[in-house]
Amino acid sequence: MQILILAAGESSRFWPFSEICHKSLLKIGDKTLLERTIEGVKDNEIMLVINQKTQISQDLLKNKDITIIKQEEPKGMADAIIKSKNAIKGDFIVIMPYYVNIKDYLTEMMKIKAPAVAVKRYEEGDEKTHGMAKIDKNKIVEIREKEKFYGAEHSIVGMYKLNKDVIDKLEKMQNSEYKFEDLLNEMAKTSGVNYFAAEGLPSLKYVSDLLSIKNLIYASIKKERKMKGHLKKNNAFIESSVILGKNVKLGNNVSIKGETYIGDGSFIGDNSLVRDSIIGENTEIGFGTEIARSIIMDNTHIHSGFVGDSVIGQNCRLGANFITGNRRIDRKTIKIEIKEGYDTGLTRLGVVMGYNVKTGINTSVMPGTLIGNNSIIGSNTEVKGKIESNKLVYSKSENVEKSI
Repeated sequence: MQILILAAGESSRFWPFSEICHKSLLKIGDKTLLERTIEGVKDNEIMLVINQKTQISQDLLKNKDITIIKQEEPKGMADAIIKSKNAIKGDFIVIMPYYVNIKDYLTEMMKIKAPAVAVKRYEEGDEKTHGMAKIDKNKIVEIREKEKFYGAEHSIVGMYKLNKDVIDKLEKMQNSEYKFEDLLNEMAKTSGVNYFAAEGLPSLKYVSDLLSIKNLIYASIKKERKMKGHLKKNNAFIESSVILGKNVKLGNNVSIKGETYIGDGSFIGDNSLVRDSIIGENTEIGFGTEIARSIIMDNTHIHSGFVGDSVIGQNCRLGANFITGNRRIDRKTIKIEIKEGYDTGLTRLGVVMGYNVKTGINTSVMPGTLIGNNSIIGSNTEVKGKIESNKLVYSKSENVEKSI
């Protein structure tokens, strides 16, 4: 089967990482999301759509098993599919480049007659980021993009089985923002569209969604690596679910729990607690630090403090007593300042921090804070909302000196 992977989008909702790379090229754990997706379909004929800004590795560019298709500008799914026409031979499956668990669904999708769409049961708020589908008599009979309507009890997941006829029809249609979705709706109303239930495929529309696929990345790593079981070293306690990379060093009284992966060459300092997190390679977690339900990328150093429900980019340096606030006092859902402002639906969310960020001692961040790449946060500073890239932010304070 031919598999078309779309990795040419702008990733505009993935700020601040969108300034660095396409979201599928983020390295979380030991591989990028795209690498994991490709591994899941490696026994098929792979076509990869990229644009000029999609800086994939030389290994992928030179891979003879992958056909590279270039989309000059990120003009959407319809344009990407049309650009692939010359490489398409018959039926093909379209997937997103961050489907790290695609292997679990591919076989069933192949059995369904094209055109077909992957769907999941509707959850409140899906219409903000998904197409909606109405199903009747085992067929999709209507599709609307980002609009909840009567009878629409399913959301569309970004996985499709198509044929060359679909490409011919797309070429004849006038350009519009949702050209591909409009065609699907036309086919649904005319003859119905087949569907396939894919409840566990990840959605990665907004940067905060990275935390929702953390467990899928852990599961993918777990399949590849042997578990070492309970381990005690330097009075450290590591649960049997924990995966340690090569040359990981542990201090005294370290505790590592849950679905946690720690990458090659990393160090966890004395009296630290890490739980349900993914820690990158060559990362240092200092004395007495707690890391909970977070993603920390390669070569980041944290002196001490608490990081909860957060995403920390590569090459960051966080000073002593760095603290993330990860819950609102009223326990309501947390919004982030992406485009028009987005309610994540999460009641736990700390900071999303870009690459090469530095913080001084006693820095704290409020729930849902976004910090841009290469920024510096001064000592004793509390930040919230959105800090743009390449900014210096600090609080002014004045010492008062009096005779006694």
